[in-house]
Amino acid sequence: MKNIIYILLFISTGIVAQETTNDNGILLGAYIPTQAEGIPASAKKMFVNKLGQIITKNGISDNVYNSRFILVPNVTVLSKNVTATAPPKVAINLGVTLYIGDGVAGNLFESEYFELKGVGTNETKAYISALKRLSPKNTAVQDFITRGKQKIINYYNENCDLIVKKAGSLESQNKLEEALEQLANVPEASSCFDKIERKMGNLYQKIIDRDCKIKLAEAQAIWAANQNIGAANEAGVILASIDPQAKCFSQVNSLFSKISSRVKDLSDRSWNYQLKVLDLKKRAINAARDIGVAYGRNQPQNITYNTRGWY
Repeated sequence: MKNIIYILLFISTGIVAQETTNDNGILLGAYIPTQAEGIPASAKKMFVNKLGQIITKNGISDNVYNSRFILVPNVTVLSKNVTATAPPKVAINLGVTLYIGDGVAGNLFESEYFELKGVGTNETKAYISALKRLSPKNTAVQDFITRGKQKIINYYNENCDLIVKKAGSLESQNKLEEALEQLANVPEASSCFDKIERKMGNLYQKIIDRDCKIKLAEAQAIWAANQNIGAANEAGVILASIDPQAKCFSQVNSLFSKISSRVKDLSDRSWNYQLKVLDLKKRAINAARDIGVAYGRNQPQNITYNTRGWY
C-alpha cells in the first residue's frame, strides 16, 4: 500500500524575502502543519527551504506572516526499496503535487504534479536526494508559478472595492497600520493598485505625522526634565527615529539642534546622534508598504487555512 504524506507548508520562522523582481508585489506563503508525519525531519527542513526558493526565485515575495495565498505540497511515496548493493542504499520514488490557492476562502487556483527519484544511504538522505530535484528553474515549476501569480492578481482585480472599503473602515477606527496592511498587500501588477496607491500615501502620511507628534512630545519631556548627557542621549534615540517627511519634522530639527548645542557645551564634543535623512530614491509607496508588512509581521499567526478539496 502506498504511504501517503500530506504536507501543508507554512514557514513559521524566517524573514520576509525581497522579491526577485519588484514589478509584481505578489505575496505567497507556505505552510507545514505540526501534525505532518512520514517525511523525516531533516528532509522536511530542506523541503521548506526548497519551496521558499521556488517562491522567491520566480519573482514573488515569500510572505510568512498570515499570508492569504499559500503554496501547498502533497507528497506521496510511490515506491521505496533497499538496493542489493554493498553497502545497501534506499531508493525512493515520490509523487509531489504543488498547489497554489486562497487558503482563507479555500479556493484552489493551480496545481502541478512531479515525480522525483532519490537514492541515499538511509531513508532521510533518499528523501533529500529526491526533493532536491524539484528545481525553481524547472520549466514546469516556472509555468505553474506564473499561472498562480496571475490568479492572485485576478483576485485583487476582482475584489478591489471590498479591499478599499475594509481599509476605509479600519482607518475610520484609527487603526491606521492595519488599514495600510490591507492596501500594502495589493500587488503593483494588479489594476487595483492604481486605485489604492494614493490612499496608501495618505495613510502613510497620517501614520508618520501621528508618530512624529508622539515622539517629539516624549523627547521634549525628557529634555525638559533633565538637560544632561543622559537625557540628551535618551531624547536623541527618539528623535533619530522620526521620519523626515513628517509635518512636525521642523520642530524635531529645532529641538535636535538645541540638544546638540547643549551637549557640546557640556562635553566639548559633538553629539553622536543624527536625524534621519530623506531618501529621495525610496518611493513613498515603498515606505508605506514597509509599514504595512512590518505590522503584519508583528501580528500573531491567526489564520486557519482551508484546503479541503485541493487533493
